[in-house]
Amino acid sequence: MAYRGRGPANWPVLLLLLAVGGIIGSALGQLLVKIWPDLKIFGEVYSIGLPAFTVDLQVFTFTLGFMLNLSIFTILGFIVAYFAFRKI
Repeated sequence: MAYRGRGPANWPVLLLLLAVGGIIGSALGQLLVKIWPDLKIFGEVYSIGLPAFTVDLQVFTFTLGFMLNLSIFTILGFIVAYFAFRKI
């Protein structure tokens, strides 16, 4: 019998919803800032994370890094996505 409840088995769904919610929230925020320039302060983006860096070992090269670009609208998108997950 398959596990159908909310819990550890559904974390990939939560991550997917949070990513989609953040993307939609950011896009709507950029649109709102273009329509109403007075909302510019809410559309400011702050970057958190580790900037990309490259290691060249002559035989192979790899690049690591992770940046999270947050604004108020992105956080609102995360919150809406989380509540949508809770309703599923």
